[in-house]
Amino acid sequence: LFIAIMKRFLVEKEEEEDETAIHFTKKARIKRKYPSTFLAVNVNGLLSKINSSDKWKEKHALLSYLRSANADVISITETWIPGNGSSGGSSSKKCTQPYSNDGTNKSYRESANGIESLLDSNGFLRKYARYYNCSHQKSAGVLTLVNAEEVEKPSRVRLRFTNEDKGEEEWPGRVIECQFGDDEDANRLVVLSTYSPNNGSGAESRERRRRWDDSVLKRLTQLRKEGVNFIWNGDLNVAPDGIDVKFDDIEAVKNRKASDPDYGVAGFTRNEQRRFQKILEASEASDAYRVVNGERRSYTWRAYTVNKVGGKVFNTVNPGMRLDLMVVSKNLKSKIQRCYHATDDLPDTEAMKMPMEKFFGSDHCAVHLELKNMDNDNNNNNSEENEENEKETNATKEKDASDPSDRGPRSIEAIE
Repeated sequence: LFIAIMKRFLVEKEEEEDETAIHFTKKARIKRKYPSTFLAVNVNGLLSKINSSDKWKEKHALLSYLRSANADVISITETWIPGNGSSGGSSSKKCTQPYSNDGTNKSYRESANGIESLLDSNGFLRKYARYYNCSHQKSAGVLTLVNAEEVEKPSRVRLRFTNEDKGEEEWPGRVIECQFGDDEDANRLVVLSTYSPNNGSGAESRERRRRWDDSVLKRLTQLRKEGVNFIWNGDLNVAPDGIDVKFDDIEAVKNRKASDPDYGVAGFTRNEQRRFQKILEASEASDAYRVVNGERRSYTWRAYTVNKVGGKVFNTVNPGMRLDLMVVSKNLKSKIQRCYHATDDLPDTEAMKMPMEKFFGSDHCAVHLELKNMDNDNNNNNSEENEENEKETNATKEKDASDPSDRGPRSIEAIE
């Protein structure tokens, strides 16, 4: 009798485990094809936050902010991470990872260990697939993180604007393009994360910026003609209009700009603004922040000064510019739910002080974009499953916001 009872118990246990396995298999299939929440931020030196012992507060503030946001796609600019083939000098070889391919160079290994240690120090970031575009230049570097637990990984990732150009050589550390959905997918989404070069004040730097703007124009116009949904985000280094800047002498700047299209602070010259508007018009795209917030004045970049003992203090002149943007294609405009800056919940008198929890030692704060779930458009026949997926996603995000537990093995993704 005892043996018979035990056999029956084991059979029931196996059946229960089989049902559990089926349940988790079903859950594993419920992964969205398209991301719906996006965050872009210029951290002004991600690597320096790793290597400098006196910047632990900045590192902690950054990680806490990213963890709280829990975005599907995180675009980080100014990583300052050296790439493959980089010696810190003039090399501009293709850089797809923050370490040397052969693993023999100590500086590359230290950078790789440092960046992965930073991302893994809070367990929740382990769920993000990581895509790098690195450069020898200290002031460049882009890192895109994709929440691989909730969204399918990109079908293609590249470090240039088109297959024909040589963007990885001309623009090292400035471009990462992720495509969600394959080429046959009518609703496929391209997320183009960029760190646009500063216009500068000399003829050479201005010409470089003009070539950059032409490359962006060409790429986004191509996506429009192909009917591809796209989001262009990052530090775009342009304040689109007069309401996007704050300077004490703004009227004097405007008056001078009328006669000299290259005059003014970099990011706020008439030529830069004209080219940006040309990009929007040609690609039929929209500035998401303006779509949602109208003419609200808010700035993502602030200026700080350095005091006599080398410490950063906020600039009492209080300049500011909206340089970090979310640009969306025509079909995505109606799907925008929210677009906001990290400091939008603060009065300007507080935002100008660049609080650590909003700026993490950088001179930029983050910009966020939230879209309606695009998977619902792609699977109208599976509305119940999509609703269950969205509920589970929200529940997971709430759990992640409070649960610091490990989220699985880390992974560094290779880039085509």
